[in-house]
Amino acid sequence: MVDVYFMNARAKTFLDSYAIKARQLFEMAGFETAISCGDIVAIKMHMGEAYTAGYLRPNIVRVFVDKVKELGGKPFVTDTTTMPYHPWISRSIAIDYLETANQNGFTHSSMGCPVIIADGWIGTDDVTVDLGGRGCYLKKQFVARAIADADVIISLAHFKGHPAGGYGGSIKNVGVGCASKRGKMNIHGALAGDKPILHKERCPGKKCIWWKVCEQCCPEEAVKVTAHSVELDLEKCVYCFACANLCTNVAGVRAIERFDDIQALGRRIADSALACTLTKKRSKIAYVNFALDISPICDCYGWTDTPIVNDIGVLASWDPVALDKACIDLLNAADGLKGSAAEDANVIVCGAKKLNEISKKDVETQIYGGNENGLGSAKYTLITKETIKSKEYMEKIYPEISANKLKDMYKRQHPLAGINCHSFGKPTKQVKGVKYPKKRSQFYIQI
Repeated sequence: MVDVYFMNARAKTFLDSYAIKARQLFEMAGFETAISCGDIVAIKMHMGEAYTAGYLRPNIVRVFVDKVKELGGKPFVTDTTTMPYHPWISRSIAIDYLETANQNGFTHSSMGCPVIIADGWIGTDDVTVDLGGRGCYLKKQFVARAIADADVIISLAHFKGHPAGGYGGSIKNVGVGCASKRGKMNIHGALAGDKPILHKERCPGKKCIWWKVCEQCCPEEAVKVTAHSVELDLEKCVYCFACANLCTNVAGVRAIERFDDIQALGRRIADSALACTLTKKRSKIAYVNFALDISPICDCYGWTDTPIVNDIGVLASWDPVALDKACIDLLNAADGLKGSAAEDANVIVCGAKKLNEISKKDVETQIYGGNENGLGSAKYTLITKETIKSKEYMEKIYPEISANKLKDMYKRQHPLAGINCHSFGKPTKQVKGVKYPKKRSQFYIQI
């Protein structure tokens, strides 16, 4: 049985914020032992697509940066380029991703460390990792070089649904997010010959208002729209999803559809995660899941749907399989929210397999794959922790009392100095023996 540490989402005091809970779980789980003085630490997360709002808040991530520095490590916040996935993706090359990260609040100044796109300019800065026959589907995988070369990985994952992989958590954050662009092509089966499904008879050709976008969104120039249909050069196609997502989800034509075999995809994601872990000792990779803002879709889209349950909390473990499994179980045990996709799928009641019913697929295939290839175990012990609320911890997190700064400033120039306070309004009727503030004007001349 694997230990999974958990703090629920309820908050009543200063030390109950998600950021502080995550820091405390980091310490309680023993993750400090992963970092030695001088270690380069990759803080792996998803910095969000343009215009979405579901990604992890920057101030949560900054807590981990500061913690790594306290331990003598050299942190950098990181993610990788996309395939692209849809026509308007804002993370397909490094310069675009950095602009998106900046828009979403992830900068060197806000993080207190470099923000690095780990697979380079267009996604080819990587290393090839041989899985040694352990993979369910993958024999080898491309892992982003900056992550492979780091001494430590801290995975910060936003747990939520995912339209292709069923759900997104630690396995996907490392399996997909640490893979380079060609690594992602490998995960989605392109190197093994997987292609989108083509229904030429459904395409209206150039009568479709999206036909130019359909051609433009393919980086391989494999799509050619004719007067009355569409042609797809399957030898050029690397199954990047852009045309399929446009045709199905935007145009609604469904002439080009994604070929999603979640049994294979989930296991490929787990294989890719295994490849990433093979670049480190297991004691050098720590996983934290934030089960917050749990929408049915991932942060790769430019929108965020209504959460399907209330926020659950923060979880941490050395084992990504156990961690993801715990999140799925807690999600299913929660009551669904009205007005969300959970209500649409009639899975409001606790105990219902919410993402399974919403997506009409078994979302635990990453779990199965991680069990099969030895990435981790789905058997876990959930260890519920309470926030440490000691005076010592409060002073560690809040080392300054703001009033101490104001005292001398108020002595020099108080905001109410010389003001006739009683002329500004009536006191509350219950107040007896009113004493108005009286502050005399004081002016100091600096010499």
